[in-house]
Amino acid sequence: MNIIIKGCAEYILSEQRYKLTPGNIVWLFPGQEHQLTKTDSNFEMYVVVFKEDLFKKNQYLQEKYHMLSEQNPEGSFCRRVSLSSIEKLEKTCQSLCELNNKNILSPAYYYAGQAFGYKDNSPYLHSDPILLNAGLTYLMTVGWHIFLTEGAEEKNKALNPAVEKAIALLKAFPEEDFGLTDLAIKCGVSSSRLSRLFNEQIGSSIVDYKNKLKLEQFLDCIKQNPSFSISEACYMVGFGSYSQFYKIFKHSFGISPKAYFAD
Repeated sequence: MNIIIKGCAEYILSEQRYKLTPGNIVWLFPGQEHQLTKTDSNFEMYVVVFKEDLFKKNQYLQEKYHMLSEQNPEGSFCRRVSLSSIEKLEKTCQSLCELNNKNILSPAYYYAGQAFGYKDNSPYLHSDPILLNAGLTYLMTVGWHIFLTEGAEEKNKALNPAVEKAIALLKAFPEEDFGLTDLAIKCGVSSSRLSRLFNEQIGSSIVDYKNKLKLEQFLDCIKQNPSFSISEACYMVGFGSYSQFYKIFKHSFGISPKAYFAD
């Protein structure tokens, strides 16, 4: 569940875009690929993550909550609710963060990686896990209730077919390392039109998007091959040099690769 507090951004899903502004609640599901783009300098949101095991409990299999257990349900899951409801959820999130003895600082990707991602069995240590889980359950049930009963569905624009095809090709064939001209031919548009549409709808250049995909592949490579060094993994996924990789990694995560993987 994403709770939008300040600023503007967009989520890109496989076939639609969610425009994010204060008052939006967004639910993202395990089977949905998504990318956050077009974040302005003021953008802030809370990202509340629930393990799938939670939704297997009997009380959440009833009709009201059953959809939360699905991998990729149909429909739009970005809705606008009252700012007073957003403030209630925000205060709960703030209270849960304040319960932890250790300060949680940005970049968020680093801490998400520590808690959930790049190493098997990476633990998230909290000073009072029972209290934390109670708060997360509250956020899940109240957030979903507000979403269903109060939420007004937003009009979300579909991606241009050429942009959608370009994204699909870049994800499906990373080894091809498509140039703009080759990609435009495969998408049936001119290079200039594809470049312009991609920037408008995704909020980044095709080169920057390709680098983001390479970073994701790098993290997957490290996870699947724990014996690999950082430099081995970066060359494995197609970065031309370590200095290029380092610059892109530092820009994306705010810290060096070595610090990211430090225990």
